[in-house]
Amino acid sequence: MTEEQSVGGAYAADGVRARLDDHEERLAAVERRQDITDGKLDSISKDIAAVRAEGNARQQATNAGMDRIGLQLSDLTRQIAAHTGAQEERNRLAEDSLRRWKKLAVIIGIFCTLGAAVGSTLLSDQEVASTIWVKWLHWREPWDAPAQPAPQQQETPYALPPRDMEAV
Repeated sequence: MTEEQSVGGAYAADGVRARLDDHEERLAAVERRQDITDGKLDSISKDIAAVRAEGNARQQATNAGMDRIGLQLSDLTRQIAAHTGAQEERNRLAEDSLRRWKKLAVIIGIFCTLGAAVGSTLLSDQEVASTIWVKWLHWREPWDAPAQPAPQQQETPYALPPRDMEAV
């Protein structure tokens, strides 16, 4: 090898070395950016996992709440059905009682009507009426009572004469 070749080779080696250094720096910069990007991706992945976990927890809480509401609604429906059934039973019993009272009132009405008919027939006969009033009840017969009591005369000189006797 000649001097020219060795000197030219040194310049060439320096150029190659400079290019290698430049490539190394660029490669290091790319690796740093890749590391930063990987860190950011890891952070984003952790955030996504946290959001998913929160979403799942929220979903479970919502489902549990909906289940509780469903159970409460079922209980309320049963209570309303029981209350409605009890109310219907009370209404039915009240209607039965009312029906019994109506039957009793009709029977009593029939007996009173028959009694009134028999009583008016018997009391229209004066002998029966006299027997009832005088013999059994020991009262005076109502048809013998005077219409107005007779006025009593007062023996005082200041007594006024009755109006029907006054001359007008």
